[in-house]
Amino acid sequence: MEFLSQTGASTASDAVIAVFLVLLTAVSAVLMIIYICRFVSDTESDRVRPWVFAIIFGAGLALRLVFALCVRGYRDDYSLFTRAIEQLGKSGLGGYYVGESENVLYPIVYLVYLLFGGFANVTGLSSYGMGMQFFVKLPIIIAELLTAFAVYLIAGKYFNRRVAAVLCAFVCACPIFFIGSIWTSPIVFTAMFAAFAFFFLAKKNHAAAIGFFTAASFSSKEGIFLFPVACLFGIYQLVRAIINLRKSPPSVSGKKITHEDYRAVIAVPVGFVGAVVAAYLLGLPLVAPHRYSFFGYIYEFLIAPLVGWAYFTVNGLSVYSIFDQSGVAPGARFPYPVFALVFAAIIIAVVCVVYFTKRNRATLVMLGAYSVFTMLVYYPGMNAAGFASCLPLIVASYALVRDKRLLNVLIVAGLAYVINAVTLLSGFGYLNNFDDYAFGSEPVAATGAIKAVSIACAVLTVLSHLYFTYVTVVVGMTGQKRQLDAAAGFVPSMKEYFSGKKD
Repeated sequence: MEFLSQTGASTASDAVIAVFLVLLTAVSAVLMIIYICRFVSDTESDRVRPWVFAIIFGAGLALRLVFALCVRGYRDDYSLFTRAIEQLGKSGLGGYYVGESENVLYPIVYLVYLLFGGFANVTGLSSYGMGMQFFVKLPIIIAELLTAFAVYLIAGKYFNRRVAAVLCAFVCACPIFFIGSIWTSPIVFTAMFAAFAFFFLAKKNHAAAIGFFTAASFSSKEGIFLFPVACLFGIYQLVRAIINLRKSPPSVSGKKITHEDYRAVIAVPVGFVGAVVAAYLLGLPLVAPHRYSFFGYIYEFLIAPLVGWAYFTVNGLSVYSIFDQSGVAPGARFPYPVFALVFAAIIIAVVCVVYFTKRNRATLVMLGAYSVFTMLVYYPGMNAAGFASCLPLIVASYALVRDKRLLNVLIVAGLAYVINAVTLLSGFGYLNNFDDYAFGSEPVAATGAIKAVSIACAVLTVLSHLYFTYVTVVVGMTGQKRQLDAAAGFVPSMKEYFSGKKD
């Protein structure tokens, strides 16, 4: 496909939109730091007035709706949704899950679009470009705003409510967190489920955490990267509860089996079994192509994407972009399964070593974000929109760990993500509402100046990962943190943010 920007279809408005989004990212990051420093010393009793939330979520909704109605987004991903809605109108539930999993919506996302796609078809709006676009974008927008709400819940319980509102506002207003709806990426749903999973993990609600991790796994292939975290959390809590039962059974301690010391004995098995049963029942209408074989269904959506990919990356922020492997297919002898197993073993080993050193739930949340970040940078097959699944998790990690170096990772990687995304959308002619037939049907690897921007952003992302690794090891192994202290005003806040003092 020839870039539309090279044929005059793209205008100066593309550059205006791109510059606006990058500047908004930088400004919102600075404001976040200023207001965290302002409210960091507030007490837990300090509440946030309801009208503040109305402004925060209203602004987040307005920003997303404006871009949703003005920009259709990356056409390959956008077509995943439109094909699902159109097929639903023609054939109902039958015949959708045929072929490769990469050409269909993951089951949880598809179930969401059964509702919105049904409304689109019943109202007749699916026949109109703008009507279809609204129903495609609306669930993604709702998922992004729910992610912001999950961040508020996490920070409100483990930081304070005013800082929680600041982080919530940052997620609502910063382009880092709504590029996914501009792009039209299903990965946004993975981020939402993972954020709620982290909230329940931090609360020690075992069954709910496992359930949301499962939902994340069935939302996109990036979600499966969090499964080791769910397993580690569940198994550790189960073993710990069994030890507590043996040392001091309820008959001796006087505690009920539902007490925090014991409840994992019931909650963890119920969580895992319940998640499997729910996944099967929800997916039952979708597994007809597998002759209702649940294991075939599991393999297609959870295993096959990890051991087979068409390209090392397509414009992704990974190490493969740096080595000019964007759009390049692996050789016939590439050891897919071996590579997957070795990489999974490395991730699990890092998570176990760091987590069992501190045995801290906040550390485990940080390790979950780190695991997804690592996969996006080094695992083949990741695309340009993948970081939408990771960056909200870093915000949640900061809310729990409170180490300002996590903000360094977030801001640098987030800027690289936004710059890369808007450059690609602009360069490919996607910042518009042109009809889909004007574009090709295959992913296109960037060339020329666009490719140079992608490589530069990939370099920043890889450097951010190396720094993230350092922070993870220091915080996880030693417990040393660098927290933001109270400061008022722009200059004092910036001095506090960039100071190197240790807590």
